[in-house]
Amino acid sequence: MSNDYSEAVEQDSEQHFRNLLKKTKRKSMLRNIIISVLSAMVVIVGLLIADKMLLSRSAKQALTDLYHYQLISSPNVLLGESQSLDSVLGGTAIYRTYKVIEGVPLPWAEMKVHYNVFGEYGQFVGGYSPLNVKDPDMEKLNMARPYNVMNGQRELLFFHPEVHYPDLLNELNKLDQIDSGKKVEMAISLDHAYTANEIRDMLPSGVHARWFWVDTYTPEYIKFMNGPPALPLISPNVYGYAAYADQEDTWENDEGKFIEYIKEGLKLNGNYDWEYTQIFNQLRGGKKEPAKDDVRSIGVVVTGSPEALRALQGKKYVRAAVLGAIAENY
Repeated sequence: MSNDYSEAVEQDSEQHFRNLLKKTKRKSMLRNIIISVLSAMVVIVGLLIADKMLLSRSAKQALTDLYHYQLISSPNVLLGESQSLDSVLGGTAIYRTYKVIEGVPLPWAEMKVHYNVFGEYGQFVGGYSPLNVKDPDMEKLNMARPYNVMNGQRELLFFHPEVHYPDLLNELNKLDQIDSGKKVEMAISLDHAYTANEIRDMLPSGVHARWFWVDTYTPEYIKFMNGPPALPLISPNVYGYAAYADQEDTWENDEGKFIEYIKEGLKLNGNYDWEYTQIFNQLRGGKKEPAKDDVRSIGVVVTGSPEALRALQGKKYVRAAVLGAIAENY
């Protein structure tokens, strides 16, 4: 009897130990699962925060790079709002631009930039390209008329004074066909290089300088442009600066401002570093850095009423004149 009781107690103790061991294992397993889940959540949250921070930095770099490049390119185009949309490891930023024609705003272009967590960014393949349409006036230049794809407005064209073209465009005579209540933009290509102040002084009353086209071209590139076919230049192959630093036309920009833009662009080490370097080296020649006297403009974008712009007819300094955007008062 005693042996049977002892065996029963021993079996009960063994069963109790097994149950306790199983319970301990379950608790340990549950604890490990909870720790693993919490650890994974911490890691995921950390990765998401890091992804967001890295993407935010890349988006800022991309938009800053575009912003500074826009300051020396895109004739008479102003910078508008920007937006960005992040995804995992990458994102897309959209930059909108516009023009102001005698106080009338005109939406112009939309640029999309892709960026990633590695700090890499660039415009989508293809980028912005104008819409080309056949035009009898352009046939003598062996090209079509470029139009803005967003609004159907004419793109500006520029003729370098040292390039020999099959023909030149002078569309000042078309101003008679434009309603007097409209506001007009024109690209005036000059006969040679001038300072910004010289250009301002020689423009007729009512003709407002909006953007100066700077001669940034090397002798080699001018030789290339003279080769067949010699075609007028279109953005983004022209560089310059806005005539004013503010939209109220209070603070006039000058040649020193253009040099400042180039220097700021070089500090970015961004996607347009090659362009900044080429312009900087061309302007400075053999000197350490360019001076204001090294910057000369060979063209100017002007705005005004058709009547005011007609005063440019017969001016010897006008080598070519090409119509750009036309805006309504209301």
